[in-house]
Amino acid sequence: MRNSGPLLFLGLLLVLAALAVFAFSRGSDFDRSALGNKGLEAWLQAKGIPVVRSDPHVARARSDISLRIIPLSTGRGEAVALQANEEADDAGPESPIRESNRYALPTLIILPKWQGSVSTDGVASTSRLVDLADISGELDKIGYSDFGFARSSTGFEEAQPQLKPGQPIKIALYQAQTFERSSLPGGWEELAGTASGALLLRGEDDPNVYLLSDPDLLNNHGLALADNASFAVSLVTLLRGANEKRPVYLDTAGLPLDSEKIVDEGRTYERSASDFKRFFAFPLSVIWGVLLIVAAIFFWRGAYRFGAALPEASANTELSKTAAIDATARLLRLSGNDGRMTGQFVLHLLADKAQLVFGPGAGNEAGIDRLFQRLTRRDQAAAKALHSSAQALIDRGHRMTRADLHRNLEIFRKSLGSIDLGSR
Repeated sequence: MRNSGPLLFLGLLLVLAALAVFAFSRGSDFDRSALGNKGLEAWLQAKGIPVVRSDPHVARARSDISLRIIPLSTGRGEAVALQANEEADDAGPESPIRESNRYALPTLIILPKWQGSVSTDGVASTSRLVDLADISGELDKIGYSDFGFARSSTGFEEAQPQLKPGQPIKIALYQAQTFERSSLPGGWEELAGTASGALLLRGEDDPNVYLLSDPDLLNNHGLALADNASFAVSLVTLLRGANEKRPVYLDTAGLPLDSEKIVDEGRTYERSASDFKRFFAFPLSVIWGVLLIVAAIFFWRGAYRFGAALPEASANTELSKTAAIDATARLLRLSGNDGRMTGQFVLHLLADKAQLVFGPGAGNEAGIDRLFQRLTRRDQAAAKALHSSAQALIDRGHRMTRADLHRNLEIFRKSLGSIDLGSR
């Protein structure tokens, strides 16, 4: 059980690391929530319309895309675009509005409707609707103002907007959000709407810009209602062109476009410290963290189990010899007053020592005598003490008292430990 503690601790760390990975990947969770656009991407591709998503590491070229879709959310208008009436300069990127006019790129801007908490708890109610004043504020940030908005007083509102003549499609919207027709600024044309207001507008001053008032027509939740999915395909086909083959660009980051497609992907460029930082960006930062924790556990476990290193090999040999002798003495002491067993043990121990020195076949009486002759040549006094104590234990151990037995065992232990048997 003592050894299982570090393993359990390591398992807990791995579980926490996995939870951290899921916690940091909440962006992809939003894309698959009720407010996300993963369903639109999958549905359009199923209908033969290719879709590409914005990537902070990839710059899209105008020539690569046929339609740009920008879903707005409260607080994102500033990050998505500059004011349309500001002059663009080298200090910052152009707004999607200016890019749509410059590149003649159809751009669909989807206005916000729900608070972000709906994507996490999955509960939609009137209390989770974005305030209409906040929607006007988001339009102000991208250069459009004076729009009025209305919401349906009924729970669900149904309509049959015709994007094309003779193509009735039944849509359904919960708390339908529309533009008020009476408050539309001059220069805006209604392309689709309901009885309560306009849903889709196109600007005369910016003929490539389209405003969609209710995001439930294109998000994951809305595509499952009525014929909203068919309406989404018809809308995208109308804006990009029926014969268009280039993909739709689902822009959730508001990054600027390139005027031309990059041809030489392998061109050289100057490297900076920011390139090195990418090795520690998510999700690589999580991997480095887990590796660091595992390495720390390994070093700690190694130091805890094996302890400090011994100073030298000779000390290690002496320590092993002492431990072996102590173990032998303990076994002898455990035998108690059984002198006959003690005598046999001493005899067997000497036979093992003889085989250790002279090799297999020397573990007999002749080998033991040869061993004592060898020891006598090295240290006569120590060999004599060892021989007398061993002979006494072997011959008279069964007749010794407890005190005599322990005394002779102690002499035998000390004598055996003080003699260097040498090697073959």
